[in-house]
Amino acid sequence: MRNKKAQIRTQEMAFVLLALALLAIIAFIFFIKIQSSNIVGAGEIAKQKNAISLLDKIASLQEISCSEGEICLDEDKINIAKNYDLSNLFQGLKKIEIKRIYPAGNDLIIYESGKGNQSYSTFVNLCKQEKTGSSFAYKCGMDLLEVWY
Repeated sequence: MRNKKAQIRTQEMAFVLLALALLAIIAFIFFIKIQSSNIVGAGEIAKQKNAISLLDKIASLQEISCSEGEICLDEDKINIAKNYDLSNLFQGLKKIEIKRIYPAGNDLIIYESGKGNQSYSTFVNLCKQEKTGSSFAYKCGMDLLEVWY
């Protein structure tokens, strides 16, 4: 009789230990899921910050900005720069586009290396030099600079 009681207690102990092990495994799985979602969220925030800083850098690139110290993009320079390989300037980006808002016109694609799935944008002044009388002046419009990842 004692042997049977000892066996039953040993089996009970084994089942309790097994249940505790399963509970620990389930808790560990939930912990890993929570940590991985935090990592994904941190990665998205880092991507957003990078995109915002890139928008600022693109808007101030000498290769495409206005030459008179104005804060704007020069349409003539953009049209020339589109003919050159700009991949070293825009690593990690899929597409950079200027969408015309006012006055209406054709959109400009500055750089494209594929189709992106997420975009960030900011408003910019897109200017073009036009001759007025005997001098040249910038004529500007309001546009949207959009960066695709």
